[in-house]
Amino acid sequence: MTAAEYNSRDYLPLNYYPWPNLVNPHIEQMGRDMDAWIDNDYTFLTEKQRIRYKKMRLHACTACMWPHLTYEQTIPCNRFMLQYVVLDDQVEDSSSEEIGHLRTRCTAILRGDQPRPEENALYRHLALIRDEFRAFMPEMWVQRFANYFYISTRYGIEPERPYKVANRPPSLMLYKVLREYSVLMHPYMIFGDIESGLILPDHVIEHPVVQRMITLFVRVVAWQNDIHSLPKELAKGTEVFNLILVLQQEYKLSLEDASAEALRIHNEDLAELLALHKEYREFGEYQEHVDQFLYYSGIGLQGVNTFYLQETERYRHGGVGFAWPEI
Repeated sequence: MTAAEYNSRDYLPLNYYPWPNLVNPHIEQMGRDMDAWIDNDYTFLTEKQRIRYKKMRLHACTACMWPHLTYEQTIPCNRFMLQYVVLDDQVEDSSSEEIGHLRTRCTAILRGDQPRPEENALYRHLALIRDEFRAFMPEMWVQRFANYFYISTRYGIEPERPYKVANRPPSLMLYKVLREYSVLMHPYMIFGDIESGLILPDHVIEHPVVQRMITLFVRVVAWQNDIHSLPKELAKGTEVFNLILVLQQEYKLSLEDASAEALRIHNEDLAELLALHKEYREFGEYQEHVDQFLYYSGIGLQGVNTFYLQETERYRHGGVGFAWPEI
């Protein structure tokens, strides 16, 4: 199989997961909102980049992942989808010092600081996101969100850089650890709390079984992303943070065999997640909270797969749909 023949749909087709495939009824307005933010606020991007981001239809990812949100609730979630994706994309060639500064300032703003006049939309929109969440979520949830943002950017974006500079992937063993964070999924994991209205208390979310389920969920999202984004990453030629590329390097596999092994790893983590939830039912009065957490996270997993397959140009072959950093 050549790179041109690769089709992620052969591995993760529509409705692959055991949860409903839904879409938020406010999707069209969400699209108008995001286009306006790109045009009016994200002016530090080039015109070409802004056009690319609008074609990605990132609002559809929000709509597919969290179909039960009210329109008011979609606004900060949708705003964060754009902010987080642009942040990750545009630090692709940044130094460790630049990434560290961005992480520190963004986290400080989420925790209460105000953006400075000279700071661009990556910072200003985080202040809006924080305040919009505070309008309908308790402060402990907002601080949990800020903490997950910090963890993902600190242990997700920054550790990738040495491998990208050296143009070599880590071992499979190490990649599985790092990829859980570099997929940047942890902040999104608690958006289901908004839909359900049930927030896991600290002693439940810190329970080893819940932590293991979160790890498995995030890893499944990571493997899903690696399978769908491969055509874009093959086009760049210097991308090393992809499960399929790591498997090819470590085991000298063909593209076809590495893709099949990546799907096996994906399915193994998904099966463990479902089995763990089915077996461990010892959360007492909080069992419903845990069940809802899994349910809404599952809808999100199904939804992002739909987004990859039906809604976006972001991962097209040749990387022609991606907004690469520009000098």
